[in-house]
This record gives sequence, C-alpha cells and structure tokens, in this order.
Amino acid sequence: MDFGTLWQQVVFSIGQKDILLGRLILVGLALLVLYVLGFFMRRRWLQHFFDYEETGTTEQKSIRRIVVVCLVLLAILIGLLGLKIDFPFSNVENFFLSYLKMSTVVGALLIYFTARLVDELLSGLLSRRYQQRREQQLKDGGLFAHEATRSRIKVSHIVQPIVYLIALTFIVQQLNLDVPIKMPWSTGDGVLLNRILSAALILLFTRLFLWILTEIILFPYYKQKEINPGSQYAINRLLTYFILVLAMVGTMQYIGINLNVLLGGAAALLVGIGLGLQQTFNDLICGIILLFERTVEIGDVVDINGLVGTVKRIGLRTSLVETRDLVSVIVPNSKLVADNVVNWSHFDAKTRFRVAVGVAYGSDTEMVKSILLEVASENPRILRRPQPIVRFVNFGNSSLDFELLFWSKELIPIEDVKSDLRFAIDRRFREAKVTIPFPQQDIWIRKEPSDE
Repeated sequence: MDFGTLWQQVVFSIGQKDILLGRLILVGLALLVLYVLGFFMRRRWLQHFFDYEETGTTEQKSIRRIVVVCLVLLAILIGLLGLKIDFPFSNVENFFLSYLKMSTVVGALLIYFTARLVDELLSGLLSRRYQQRREQQLKDGGLFAHEATRSRIKVSHIVQPIVYLIALTFIVQQLNLDVPIKMPWSTGDGVLLNRILSAALILLFTRLFLWILTEIILFPYYKQKEINPGSQYAINRLLTYFILVLAMVGTMQYIGINLNVLLGGAAALLVGIGLGLQQTFNDLICGIILLFERTVEIGDVVDINGLVGTVKRIGLRTSLVETRDLVSVIVPNSKLVADNVVNWSHFDAKTRFRVAVGVAYGSDTEMVKSILLEVASENPRILRRPQPIVRFVNFGNSSLDFELLFWSKELIPIEDVKSDLRFAIDRRFREAKVTIPFPQQDIWIRKEPSDE
C-alpha cells in the first residue's frame, strides 16, 4: 500500500461522513500545536503579563478561564472543519436552522469569548495605566480626587461597548442574521441589521475619539499652558457638542434617514414645542452663551441672590452649584446670564473681606490698630500681599467703630476665617484691657412743673 492510499484510508465514520487517516493526522498535529501554544500562553505569556501589570488574583483567574474556553472552542472548530463533520442542525428548507451548522455556532461562541478576553485585557490595562497616570497627577497637585475616579471609570465604560458591539457584528454575520429590518423612515425592504450595528459603532467610536481628544491630547496641553479648569471645561464641552452633532447627522444619513424630510415635517411641531418651552430653550441658549463667554466657569465661587457656592458643572440647561454646606443646588443657566451674579474668583482667586469691631470711647486707637494688624498677620489663611489694613470707620453712638480689611483665597470657608479673627481679637482686647462696649442709651425723664 503506497503513501497516497494510506493517506486516503478510512479510519471510521460519523453518520455519513468518512474520517480519513490523512485528515485525522493533520487535525491531530494542529491540535498539538494549539496545545503547545495554549501551554505557553497560560504558563508564560499570561503570567509575565500579570506580573508586569500587577493584576489581581480574581482577575487572573477570570482571564485564565476565558483563555481555556477559547482554546477549547478553537480546538472543536479545527476538528469540525478539518475532519469535515460540520453537520447542519436541521434539514428543513427555507428555514433559518437549515443554514445553522455546528461550526457556525462554535464560531459565534468563539467570537463572544474572544471579545470577553479582549475586554478583560484591554479594559483592565487601560484602566490601570490611566489610573496610575491620574494618581501621579493627583500627587503633583494637578488633579482633584473626584476627577481621577471619574476618568478611571469612564475608560472601561467606553471600551466595553465597542468590543462587544464589534463581536455582535461578527456574530450576526457568522449566523447569517444580517436581515433587513423595516424602520418607519426606511424605504424598500428596510435597513440591514449590520448597518444599524455599524451606525451604533460610529457613535461609540466618536465617544472614544472625544475621550482621547480631551483626556489624552488636550489635557497635557492644558497643563503645559496652565489653562484654568473653567476654560478647559468650556473648550471640552464645545468640542463635544460640535463633534457629537456631526456624528449623529452622519449616522442618521448612513441608516437612510432623510434629514430634509425630517426637519420639514418637524418644523410645525418645533414651533409649538418652542412656545410651550420658552424657558427651557432660554436656559439652553444661556448654557451655550456661558460656554462661549466664560463669565462663569467651573471652580468659580459665585453669589447668586445670597446663594454662595462653587460652580461644579455647567450643562446645556442647568448648572450645579455646591454651597458651603456641601449642598448641591441646581441653577437654571438663565439665572447665571440674566440675573446679577457676583463672581468672586472670575479675574482673581483672591478677594478682600472685612471684620467690623467697636471699642469704648477713650480707648487708645493706635493700640487698637496695632492689635488688629497683629491678629491678621498671625492668621495663616490671610494673605500677606496685599497687606491687611485697619480703617477707622466712624464715631458711633456708643463705640469707636473700626474695620479690619484683609485679602484671602479661602472664598468658601471665609466665614470660618472671620470667626477665627473675632476669637483672636476678643482675646487680645481682654489682654490689653480694651473694652468692647455694648449698645447703650441714656434716658432723661423730664418732670413737668406742677400747676399748684
């Protein structure tokens, strides 16, 4: 028996499929190579990756488990295709199951678990790298703690949908599910399922591009040029709105939505909505004005009709102001544009404040001035430049009235600074025998002479 005959020798049969010796040998060799690659991957390459990235034990077990599942599915796929035993699940004609074979299902499962593996590796890697970078910036004083946490969470939220949506696109193609779906705006047979998934991918990749643009490209530029956080936020918001609008318009055209018909049909509806939601649209326009003019920015300390707080977020319709009591107040943007708003930190981070005090008549005014200046100089939260000054305000009804004027960057806790000053002033006045009088009034009772 020659080699060719031996190679075509039937070893056994499965159903109506004959298993040839040659194919069995090739499949065996392929499985052996796959086993060797899997061994090195699990014992060497993955372990080196885990050590280098300092991956946790739970994450390591999850990744190893997924790798084993992928290798088993790949081995089954090699066996089915190599031995030509890829049986269909049904023989019914013109039915979905007639096109569904064992290799198709195994391939779809392999795509899914490969997506899970990529998600575990890529999302974890990006999250760790970006978290380390943000923590270093936090140590250097260039980042707030909540910004570091927010950025770390956002990485995984962006990467995961993209990975699984790409996998879903391949699974749809693998299972021959790319069928037309009838949409209200579609003409003819409808829109293919993969076209809809591709449109969603466009939006997700746009989101990823925006994250890379703002967090990877522009963030170091902001730090290098020392651009304040408010300006950073305004630039990022405007870029985000502009690019998202372009992506949404392109996506709608991609899936067959005629924007001219859509806008024309919605014109009358928008007029009616606009009349009923005038204040809402006013707030939206004011939000855009705030982002362009930057009269109020993120991090500014503002006083809105007696409400003092720090601006934490500027949205399209509303803004978020955090008060001294750490209470979040949602303020419509029209209030920040149309009303009188005191912005304590718009042009400069420092502001001048005052503490009023009165002393009894007859007190040494020069000594009072000296005590007030010493108290101000001893407080670490009061700036040395510009220097504090003492102003003799008035000869009051029952006291000599003075004002201690000082500069400070402690805008939100300034009432605590004033309280510390008053405690210190009271203590120093007691030591120097300077009296702080209480309001008093002399009453003269006049007795009318008697007629008797």
